[in-house]
Amino acid sequence: MAIVDVAYTDMLGGRVTFTQTETSTVRMTGQFNEGFDDPDARVLLYVGDIPPPDHLDLAINPPGTSAFEYDYQDATITDFTDVPIRVITDNEIIAVGDPTVPIE
Repeated sequence: MAIVDVAYTDMLGGRVTFTQTETSTVRMTGQFNEGFDDPDARVLLYVGDIPPPDHLDLAINPPGTSAFEYDYQDATITDFTDVPIRVITDNEIIAVGDPTVPIE
């Protein structure tokens, strides 16, 4: 593991990327371009078994979302490699992405 190690997955017409930015911080960035109808829906992103971010600033602009980012503390890129991402809006799973892959 090194700072700037990266893993990603493509889903919902967009990409979610995880980057090791510090020794124990991983930044998630992304944007979705399809799959969202209700601009007022609450969106949760589950990465593997990690609880969803509490304060993810993700605005829905149908049919997609605005760009978003979130810093996971006390984490390493291995926590975000080879894990699926689930996107839930208003308690309904709208997508499950393929497991994240590292950028070599």
